[in-house]
Amino acid sequence: MPTVRVCLQWTAVVFNTITLSIGILAALAGVYELDRYDEGSAEHLQKFVQLGMAGTLILAALIGCLGAFLGSIKVLVMHLTLLGILIVSHIWKLAHYNETKQLDATEVYVMSLWMEELVHQGAMQQLQREFECCGSKGFGDYTSLNIKVPSSCFHTRDGLHALHPYAEGCMAAVKRSFLEIYRYEMWAHCGLIGYELVGIILGITLCCQLTNKTRRYAY
Repeated sequence: MPTVRVCLQWTAVVFNTITLSIGILAALAGVYELDRYDEGSAEHLQKFVQLGMAGTLILAALIGCLGAFLGSIKVLVMHLTLLGILIVSHIWKLAHYNETKQLDATEVYVMSLWMEELVHQGAMQQLQREFECCGSKGFGDYTSLNIKVPSSCFHTRDGLHALHPYAEGCMAAVKRSFLEIYRYEMWAHCGLIGYELVGIILGITLCCQLTNKTRRYAY
């Protein structure tokens, strides 16, 4: 019959394997969103913070797996320390949650692309296709300047373009999409705090079991 300690060890290994997967997904999401903001902006730097947190989560998961597998209290203490640092980081992120700032950053991002579009046509192409929008405020941004509405402003299917361009401007479409992602991130931070607390409880319980084992051998 497996002992409580062995069951806890394998539970910790499975838990940290799942944590590793979460960390990798968080890192991929951070890389994907990194290109959405101007280099050097506060939001661009925030994504580097997110990548740092994802990297710390991956490291914590690897150390946690190693500590649980080897039954090493010292390694598990390192794992618990990293989880504690992550929880503090999540709380810091939540304390700086600001939807107005996020919307302002998105507005700057879209407007900079539109200004570039006026100089070099094609700068808005990827954005318009991804968010199914046209111009900054609508396709009228092109027609009012006697600029031909680009093909990226039209829904395309099997090589055929729709008769009319997208009615919604990219400013409204991108703001809505980015704000939705920003809110999901907030809930993700809340969920990770709870998840990491479970990891800390599991780690402490396993450390106690390993300490009791060491004491029994000492006697």
